[in-house]
Amino acid sequence: MELLSMDTLQSLLFSLVGAALTWSVKRLYGAIDELRRDNARIRELYQLKSDAVRDQAQIMAMLSDIKRSVERANERMDRLIENQGER
Repeated sequence: MELLSMDTLQSLLFSLVGAALTWSVKRLYGAIDELRRDNARIRELYQLKSDAVRDQAQIMAMLSDIKRSVERANERMDRLIENQGER
């Protein structure tokens, strides 16, 4: 009677290969999950270019409104000063 038969060695080899493959797949899935979490964090922390362009356009529109308001206020003040100077 042999201590290790060919069938036993083959089963042992397949078991080791299966365990190694299982371990590798678990590591790969762990790495994929970590990358997904990192990707979600990046989306939370950083702004998309299209969003930045839209926000910049909104800011520029608001600044233009403020500039127009200041110019109107300056014109009114100039008119008031001119009217007081004529009196």
